Amino acid sequence: MFGHCRKGKALTVLRQQLVFGKRVIPYDLRFSQRRRLRIDVYPDGRVSAVAPSFATPDEVAVAIRTKVRWVVRQVDFFEQFHPLPEPKRYVSGETFRYLGRQYVLKIEKGQESSVKLKGKYLRVQTRSPENVVATRLLVEGWYRKRAEIVFGAYIARFLGLPHLEDLKSPPTQIRKMKTRWGSCTPNGKVILNLMLVATPKSCIEYVIVHELCHLKVHNHSAAFYHLLGKCMPDWQARKSRLNHEPFQS
Repeated sequence: MFGHCRKGKALTVLRQQLVFGKRVIPYDLRFSQRRRLRIDVYPDGRVSAVAPSFATPDEVAVAIRTKVRWVVRQVDFFEQFHPLPEPKRYVSGETFRYLGRQYVLKIEKGQESSVKLKGKYLRVQTRSPENVVATRLLVEGWYRKRAEIVFGAYIARFLGLPHLEDLKSPPTQIRKMKTRWGSCTPNGKVILNLMLVATPKSCIEYVIVHELCHLKVHNHSAAFYHLLGKCMPDWQARKSRLNHEPFQS
């Protein structure tokens, strides 16, 4: 798709435009040492593209035009959630989600730092209740521990499915992602969004089975969806529900 390699291209961000009918969608273009073009559409409507360093802006523009309908669909999808939720302030009274349920943050002074679910509350005990940064770190640490437990249990469970039972447990990374709930690298590492643990169990199950299927079919071909359907016949309903889950900050 792209031309011959040219070394030493500066990693400058170029402001480009994608035209679809009467719509003009700006996007940021930069180059890196990757082999394929990557396009990201963010919840706030921004669009970015990362292209191989050996490609020219004109070559990238041609490649992106083949994805224009997908880009427009993604932009339109995120627009339905605007205005986006305000970033968390980590103060008592805010709501946080875990496994699809909402809990009210309750910050209390205590001798030992801890985070626990109790009834409808996400209770944080800390020596410095007024320290927002400390509270944020405690809450994020709690989410990470819960994600490790929940994701690990589901991965072990679904590796026992008839069509996935020949797979070995993949290396797994949990991190915050702005546009994806999960991904699978070419070398077989499964990456899961930390805040996936805030969504309903059915959504978590869908993402994990989706990524495990990619260990066998690393694309979105008919063969992939055939395998996904065998492993999870109701995956489309689960995906539809996940599509309406907001990315929690």
